[in-house]
Amino acid sequence: MISQPGELPISQLQEIWTNLYKHRLPALAKARDSAQPLWPVHLDHCFARIVLDNAVGVDRPWTDVVKAPAVKNMSVVQLQAAIEMAEGLACGEADLAALDERSLGLRGKKGKKRGVEEVDGSNDVTSPRKRKGGAGAISSYFLPSPASPHQDSKQHVNSKPEPNPSEPPEGPAKQTCKNDTDDMTIPLHKIATSTLTPFRKQTLTLLCQIPRGRYSTYQALSDHIAKTSHKTCARAVGNAMRNNPFAPDVPCHRILAADGSLGGFGGHWGEEG
Repeated sequence: MISQPGELPISQLQEIWTNLYKHRLPALAKARDSAQPLWPVHLDHCFARIVLDNAVGVDRPWTDVVKAPAVKNMSVVQLQAAIEMAEGLACGEADLAALDERSLGLRGKKGKKRGVEEVDGSNDVTSPRKRKGGAGAISSYFLPSPASPHQDSKQHVNSKPEPNPSEPPEGPAKQTCKNDTDDMTIPLHKIATSTLTPFRKQTLTLLCQIPRGRYSTYQALSDHIAKTSHKTCARAVGNAMRNNPFAPDVPCHRILAADGSLGGFGGHWGEEG
């Protein structure tokens, strides 16, 4: 501690204070001096903020009490208080981390202790977005093709029975899906190189992922896009598919209305739009 600072002229008190916050404390922080178990700040203006908020502002930021620059506008008593606290930090009598927390609190800012909780993930607000991908797999929106009431008897005779959803798919079915993917290579290239809007490209590309014998709905497709990319609605999906320039290669006929019928966006929006 300095000897009897109250007996010194104000100009000398100003020099002592300036040396403490501008040189001595930053040097101790840089050297990680044992006076403090943790040095949360290293810059001179940070030390000035911490000391002045606690010693001069007391229950509010120091700028509410003294005009800047503080060194020229503090009274003798305020300079003495600032010097005493700075000396306490330098010799380990005052807790720098605690005073920093209090200073930040006076200014309505988050303290560093709370910041650590966010870093370690306990208050991670971004994790739900990271988990979106798994829940939005487009295959979860595929449904078995419904039996059309307008099918003729020949279609019923030649059609193969749908596999039981509870049973694992057999080898030929897997091969069919692979062939579907191969068949879509050319349409996908056409979509990618077209001049359509990004949203129309995205919608038509998703159509190519629906395998034969499966269908989806306007709402299901919009739900998938909303979960994996951006907000949209069933009506926007219908508009994107309207006047499909790549039909029938890009299978817009695999998107049905909610009741399983074709249409729904071909001029009639339905009761629920």
